[in-house]
Amino acid sequence: MGSTPSDFPDSSGVKSPFSPCPDTPNCVIHAVEYDLPAAQLFNVTRKAVRNMNPHELQVGSESFQIDAVYRIPLFGFKDDVKLLVQPDGDERSILHLKSASRVGYSDLGVNRRRVNRILKRINTEIENQKNYN
Repeated sequence: MGSTPSDFPDSSGVKSPFSPCPDTPNCVIHAVEYDLPAAQLFNVTRKAVRNMNPHELQVGSESFQIDAVYRIPLFGFKDDVKLLVQPDGDERSILHLKSASRVGYSDLGVNRRRVNRILKRINTEIENQKNYN
């Protein structure tokens, strides 16, 4: 039970800016469209990723890109997470995500669960912002 790009529904033909996943079940790529300006989605995404305590974090505020490394606690394996917010008009944007293991054949679903947690945190933060406005 590893992670594969087919774990997520088709991203409506959105082309990923990331290199493809290998044939091994240890990587996912996904894209989600949001009715938010790119800068707002990027800020929400940055907060969500920081709150998940990455081992390493690089934030490109100008490019709307985030690169993070997460460590698997038991074994210390490192997984790379890349996120990119792409503007799609003035009030819409697309969040591209890739989570991939550096080593091993199967990740036992770790990357799939991580992407789901990131998306859940982003969606919760968006809802919280709507409730405050």
